[in-house]
Amino acid sequence: MSGVWRAVAHNEGAAVIFHSPQACAHVTRDMDMGIQYRAMGRDYFVPGQYTAPLVCSALREKHSIFGGSEQLRGCIDHVVEKYRPQYVVIANSCVAGVIGDDTDAVAAQAEVDWQLPIISVPCHSFLDGDFHAGFYYAAKSLAERFMSPQPPQANRVTFLGDRGGPNTRDMLEIKRLVGFFGFDEYCLFPAYASIKEMHLVPASGINILMGGTPQARPWAGKLAGDLQEMFGTPWLNEDYPICWARTKSWLQSMGEILGKKSVACTAISEQTMELNEQLQAVTPRLQGKNIAFCIGRSLLLFDPSWVLELIELSGVHLSCVALLEDSLTLAQQAALKQQLPHQTIAPVIGATDAAEILDSVDFIVTTHELTEPLKPQLFLPMQPLVGVRGLVSLLQLMARLAERQGNRGGIIYG
Repeated sequence: MSGVWRAVAHNEGAAVIFHSPQACAHVTRDMDMGIQYRAMGRDYFVPGQYTAPLVCSALREKHSIFGGSEQLRGCIDHVVEKYRPQYVVIANSCVAGVIGDDTDAVAAQAEVDWQLPIISVPCHSFLDGDFHAGFYYAAKSLAERFMSPQPPQANRVTFLGDRGGPNTRDMLEIKRLVGFFGFDEYCLFPAYASIKEMHLVPASGINILMGGTPQARPWAGKLAGDLQEMFGTPWLNEDYPICWARTKSWLQSMGEILGKKSVACTAISEQTMELNEQLQAVTPRLQGKNIAFCIGRSLLLFDPSWVLELIELSGVHLSCVALLEDSLTLAQQAALKQQLPHQTIAPVIGATDAAEILDSVDFIVTTHELTEPLKPQLFLPMQPLVGVRGLVSLLQLMARLAERQGNRGGIIYG
């Protein structure tokens, strides 16, 4: 249900109903509060960005016996009368699915009565998938309701998914990269899109996947495939432009799909120059430093290759890769020990066995905050940063750690 909410939470004129017990809504509230704090802390929060009211139908024990259809209809009427939305999206809970409420029928009748789009998303929380499944089904429902074929516009691009909003440094970097190919009109779908903007999604010259996590990618690709089938819009089936190698590959693929290989070559040349200029400024500050790389995330959630490329570009010496046993199962540790030797010559060992090495290095790059040893630490972001400028920002943080005086420790957050 939180995936359905995130799909339209910032959309002008939207309202969302959770057809669920009241307690189910707290997960979304807590999640969005965390997102808002992070946006404020990183200075990309936009007041008024959270535009869609979220209302819960508040199913109770009696509804599990007698059904909750009347409760839902009353909630729909309340939402339409109070908020006057342009459309309503209903996210069904697993409780609604188990008791067999015909949410589609309730929504269809309410739509006739109110003459307003009321969309029941065809999934029931944990019965049908996870956050990304809810996000996908909500997006597909919006596409089917509000989109129709449009003449293509060469300067228009649609970003599918969510990377924290339109003003994050990652989104700004992505927009800068697509700008090489002449795109200057954007839509973030399904999040941050008005009905007017949704109408224009089929006019895009290309659709680009956002997100950057292993769990999000299959669902984003499924949505891109649906839109291509519906409207013929090509999409970029390419790894996210994180680290330098993938940024080059991403630009090359853009050039091939758009028939602009020469533009892609120019973009890669310019980004190479920018990266080299920054490396010349940063690497002298890191010369002669020894570091350790601590991993506490499984391969399902984390790809260490981009961090290893970052370390190689920085010119520091990687003394070891330490696996944080408290955060990884034995199977997850075994998977990392099998994969990492193909990506680095540094020894891959448990953090307990690496204690002396961790004490001796100049600073640590880590996926988790470490209480011991008391060394300077670069806490890696959950999602890797985008493009050359994302890479450079982390290199600059590494240089700051390397220049800390004496035994001064502390954490810098990437």
